[in-house]
Amino acid sequence: MKYCTKCVLSDNIFSVSINEDGVCNYCIKYENDVKNKTAQKREELNLDKYKNPGGYDVLLAYSGGKDSTYTLYLLREKYKLNVLTMTLDNGFVSNKTFDNIKNVTTKLTSDNIIIAPSLVKMKNIFNLAKNDDSLPKKSLERASSICTHCIGIVKSMAYKEAILRDIPLITFGWTPGQIGLNKQIVTLNYKMVKANFKHIRDTVINNLGDEYSPLYLTDDFIDKHKDSFPSLFYPFPSLSYDENTIFDTISKFGWEKPGNTDSNSTNCLMNSYAIKNHINKFGFHPYALELSQLVREGVITREEAFKRITSSKSQDEVASNIEILLND
Repeated sequence: MKYCTKCVLSDNIFSVSINEDGVCNYCIKYENDVKNKTAQKREELNLDKYKNPGGYDVLLAYSGGKDSTYTLYLLREKYKLNVLTMTLDNGFVSNKTFDNIKNVTTKLTSDNIIIAPSLVKMKNIFNLAKNDDSLPKKSLERASSICTHCIGIVKSMAYKEAILRDIPLITFGWTPGQIGLNKQIVTLNYKMVKANFKHIRDTVINNLGDEYSPLYLTDDFIDKHKDSFPSLFYPFPSLSYDENTIFDTISKFGWEKPGNTDSNSTNCLMNSYAIKNHINKFGFHPYALELSQLVREGVITREEAFKRITSSKSQDEVASNIEILLND
């Protein structure tokens, strides 16, 4: 296995190739994009048409981690939006995270709803997901199969709540390394949404039964509400992303880093097990693509990124505990 000399991508990743100079195709493309980029005037963001008098302007899928917490700060303090935050309790969220959610939403005067599916159902979904190799390779490059199944539920619930409450915008706490977009507002196409949710939903229902259907967007629901889909809003593309600034900012609102999560998560215990399972199956870290993009953009150093994908001691300890809980 070879690693790129400029980032932390290895040639074990499906779409990665490394040339004779030791540089991966992603770094080469990034450098070419920077060279060829012409000065473009960014269209000024106007959120006035998304203001929703008497209702919420935006729904934030709020995990309670650092990035979604900073996103909430931006939505409230920079963009002056009325925010409904929605949290999925997947049964493996750090207890500290719920303290953080309460503290931050209180100080930023945002309402919060917690959706907590049956723990038995979530265990069954995670046990199914850990062996699900049927997901597209593009998906498995950026996230473990376990996290992909979990975020599928988060997205389904977020879309449902936004549609049923007539909320015009949805936001996720995704970093520039995760989304790779330059525009801030994306209009959702209902046909694309239907296609994106089909595989995960059908995999779960076909294997575990129809009683899992309420956790997902169904085709009937999508068709019924096809003309009232919200748009996606990304606060980060217009801003510099600096982790020290993020930690300093959110700590002012009562957020504290949990002491029982791994180096790649600030909210979920399942993440450690998901990473370990992914590395054992595919031979690469599911955060490598995201971290490598942050390295290219100068957010973190290559050494810092390597530390995150190789620091396994605490990760292994948490993962072992989660595996016991999954099989309990």
